[in-house]
Amino acid sequence: MSVIKLVPVDLTIASSYSKSGGSGGPRANLTPLAKLGKAGVAHPEMALALKALSDAVAARGGDLRITECHRDVAVQQAARTKYDNWAKAGKPSPGSAAWNAATMKNAYVALPGRSGHNAGRSIDVHLAALKFPGAPADKQLDVLWECAVPLGWKPIIKTADEGTKEAWHLDFWGELKGVLDRLGYEQAALCGALLVGHGDLQGFPAVVQALLCRAGFNIGNIDGAPGPKSIAALAQALKITEADAKAKVTAKDESIFAPLLALPAL
Repeated sequence: MSVIKLVPVDLTIASSYSKSGGSGGPRANLTPLAKLGKAGVAHPEMALALKALSDAVAARGGDLRITECHRDVAVQQAARTKYDNWAKAGKPSPGSAAWNAATMKNAYVALPGRSGHNAGRSIDVHLAALKFPGAPADKQLDVLWECAVPLGWKPIIKTADEGTKEAWHLDFWGELKGVLDRLGYEQAALCGALLVGHGDLQGFPAVVQALLCRAGFNIGNIDGAPGPKSIAALAQALKITEADAKAKVTAKDESIFAPLLALPAL
């Protein structure tokens, strides 16, 4: 169930994967991100922001290559399982006796349905490929941020340090910035993922809550079980009685999606 359709990113956006297999190599040999199927789609406003970022990086002489964009919940679950396996094993270093590359991942992975990637609002950048002219290797991320932040992109780490885990990760919250500010990363990601059909609480009640959060209503966390706050907010949003609002939730009346989506994002 989704109320916003993910769209392919611009064909000029390069993935970091070669057309012949593997990764890296000349840009001309790279697969366009949009050609990677469901991995190459994004929320419409992030797709526009990604094109703007690509153009800004190119204007500075850099080479933007994306290693990851959208992930569906199944892909997120597989990645999270590998992260959990690594954590349960005591977080062994790659190459050590306890390390298993096939079953472990030594970088943080958000819970399924609660990642900006699931919402089509996040990218992972191939930092080593940026190669901004005149910038040393330990300042490439600084230049990327100079390009990205003015366009509305938000780095997930606080300082530009290439050695920090997740240094490669950028989010574009756009109309969900208010949700991020009020409820934090996980709830903003869940809200965004639900709206595009990739949350872990899939179902009519959770989508209604996501729409209400997007519109700035104070209903608390999205939990898939609308309580008095959600019902009161829905009644206010639709200008109906609370009894009618509860009835629409009970009936799973999808006709309410359009007017809720038409509300300003706050």
